[in-house]
Amino acid sequence: MMIARLSLGASLLLMGARGLAQTTGTLRVFCEPSGSCQYILDGKHRLNDREITLLEGPHRFVFWAPERRMLDTMFMVTGGQLHEARVQLHYSQEFIEFSRQADSHRRRDRWLRYGTPVLTVGAGAWAGVSIAQALKARKDLDALADDYATLSDPGAITALKDQRIPDANSALRRTRTMAYVSSGVFVLSAGAYWYAQKVRRANKAPLFEDKEKVRFDGLVWVPGATGGTWAMAATIPIR
Repeated sequence: MMIARLSLGASLLLMGARGLAQTTGTLRVFCEPSGSCQYILDGKHRLNDREITLLEGPHRFVFWAPERRMLDTMFMVTGGQLHEARVQLHYSQEFIEFSRQADSHRRRDRWLRYGTPVLTVGAGAWAGVSIAQALKARKDLDALADDYATLSDPGAITALKDQRIPDANSALRRTRTMAYVSSGVFVLSAGAYWYAQKVRRANKAPLFEDKEKVRFDGLVWVPGATGGTWAMAATIPIR
């Protein structure tokens, strides 16, 4: 009788140990983007472990990563088995909108930063060349006038009067007009450069507010002496 009781007790103990071993299972988590993914387990534990041991049964997971949408899902754990959970988090709508605004701001700022200086330098170079050409045309005309006053050859005087001096006058008018136009463009471009720098200083880059992170932080239940409380966090930009 004693031997029978011992055998029955050993059998029950073995069955109980085997049943206890089968009450937990292992879940291996693969989350993209890897390295920054976090999750809240059953509304209580905030983790980023890749492999965890859980009691068998359903478990709630809420996944999140910076700039991504939260994913609220359930996984079933079977005792004594290893399960793999693969999760792909997509960009949040707030981040997509922020990226669009940031790209637009970068393009606008690139033009204000580099486009207007290049335009001003180009206009300045054009104005310098045009003024130099006008001065040369004025000098050439003065030289022809001096020749007209000193020449005694009737043929040379006639050539100066009928062709060379009118051509020099025409060149002077053309180059002088170009100098006026290019100088005006240079002044306008310099004003545009000044205004562009003023706009750049006033045009602040958009800031990203990760609303999904605020929601995610507010999901954690922190146990306490009086039962517990919900933890809440907020992201405040300091730039």
